[in-house]
Amino acid sequence: MKQLVSEAVMKLAEQIQLPERVFHMEDLPWVPFDEGEVNCHFKPLRFDLTTGSWTYLFKIKSNKILTRHRHTGGNVIGYNLQGQWRYEGRDWVARPGSFIFEPPGDVHTLITGDEEVITLFILGGALQYFDENNMIIGQDDVYTVLKKYRDYCEENKIDVIEELIY
Repeated sequence: MKQLVSEAVMKLAEQIQLPERVFHMEDLPWVPFDEGEVNCHFKPLRFDLTTGSWTYLFKIKSNKILTRHRHTGGNVIGYNLQGQWRYEGRDWVARPGSFIFEPPGDVHTLITGDEEVITLFILGGALQYFDENNMIIGQDDVYTVLKKYRDYCEENKIDVIEELIY
């Protein structure tokens, strides 16, 4: 049987590919996500500046309603680890073990249940926040989330893990 991929191609891939990354959750801080009364925190896992996507654990206090928002420029993948949450007006509830896919452009309001929520999210593009008149009142993207992480580390004398950017 003929070899499908030549040794030369495999060696080239090994030479130029990104290195593996392994991060232990206890080594990463919970960074406040919102301003003022902090209801949400995140643990950064990856900032991909080439695609504008980021991956994080997102923790939300119990019995909270987050600002109505829209994801632009990419879909959202989620895997719920703890607690329950839903979107206002939707028929489903994310509970531990739920996989969530959100298409770009979807507008929703996240509501948590009686327990603190932790969900793994992979996001692309931007999050745009809306007021009651459908006016955009704020936005987050890979750069604003990275800045929140770096600022938090600086303010708390924590080393920034630059290897999170890949």
